[in-house]
Amino acid sequence: MYYRITKAEVQAGKFEEAMSTMESLRDSIGKINGLVSSNLVRISETEMLGVAAYESKEHLEASQNEFNELMVNMMPYMAGPPEVSFGEGVFSFNS
Repeated sequence: MYYRITKAEVQAGKFEEAMSTMESLRDSIGKINGLVSSNLVRISETEMLGVAAYESKEHLEASQNEFNELMVNMMPYMAGPPEVSFGEGVFSFNS
């Protein structure tokens, strides 16, 4: 698995609107080739951490433009540009 990790800050008072927009993108996100899972974690009132798992680094790279086009919809709610990093999965646990 290969991962995109995104840390983003939502403008104060815009969290619910941002989540409604994300929900409206659910079907489109689900059609990204090679995307295995995508999770958002709220880590404070205004901060989110996104973890998207792909079948391979090649799938992640091939989806980059499509992902960016979808995330343009989130920009009106962001307090600044997100911090994005990528990495190979080295350990996993599922109960």
